[in-house]
Amino acid sequence: MKTYPIYVARNHYRGSDPKKKAKAAAENRDAATLENYVNQLLLDQKAPISVYGWMEISRGCGLPYETVARLGYSIDGGSNGFTAWRHDMSYEAAMEAHTNGSNS
Repeated sequence: MKTYPIYVARNHYRGSDPKKKAKAAAENRDAATLENYVNQLLLDQKAPISVYGWMEISRGCGLPYETVARLGYSIDGGSNGFTAWRHDMSYEAAMEAHTNGSNS
């Protein structure tokens, strides 16, 4: 389970191949777009624990599903998305509030 802020892994290609450089730059732009979008979702999260799916994130940030699923895997290793607890709560408090059905 994750909380704000999340980090999306970047492509660290440092070679001289122009095609590979361009691919890495494009991938890193997508990673930054995904990271910014997800971090805003997490800041706006009201529920103590929420599940975020790649399809929902893809629609929201405008990146193709395949790109979001590939890059998003570095967030929490989930194949369909990830689960996060609210940024202003401890993990324990979020779990307790979730178990008790509260949104505070």
